[in-house]
Amino acid sequence: MKLAIVLILTLFVSHLPLFGQTTDNAEISRMYEADQSARKVANIDWNQLNKDDALRRKRVDELLDSGKVATGKDYYHSAMIFQHGMDTVASAKAIKLMKKAIEFDPATNKWLLAAAIDRHLMRKGEPQIYGTQYVRMGSNAKFERYRIDSTKVTDAERKAYNVETLAEQRIKERQMNEPRAGN
Repeated sequence: MKLAIVLILTLFVSHLPLFGQTTDNAEISRMYEADQSARKVANIDWNQLNKDDALRRKRVDELLDSGKVATGKDYYHSAMIFQHGMDTVASAKAIKLMKKAIEFDPATNKWLLAAAIDRHLMRKGEPQIYGTQYVRMGSNAKFERYRIDSTKVTDAERKAYNVETLAEQRIKERQMNEPRAGN
């Protein structure tokens, strides 16, 4: 009888959250939605967006420090917010947060981890390895895939991270530069 009670209690306790948080942080979800929405407008005010991004990163840091980032989705959303930083500190943090998101939920879409790694390499002036980063030098310039070291990652590894193969990236680059109807 005692063994049965111990087993039942063990099963019950093993399903309780360690830190009391069982749901995603609503504030982080709102910041993530704001981050994404700000990038979907026709004429982005980049100065304002950069200021808003910096405020979001600062707030995520505060939430991290206070232990209020606790679910896989919280870490994913936080990683995306840091992905939009302008330096290697932000890109390194995006990588760390994405690894934590995947640790919480191995089924998490790993594209953002590949993108964070590529952006971090790009910020350091090194070639990317997955091929997620495209750049445009000037407002009228064409998009081009940022410099890549195609020997570090295979196309199979790219696919495992939901990244296009090298051939698909070349097609994507062409499509990004095709004139759009109505422009």
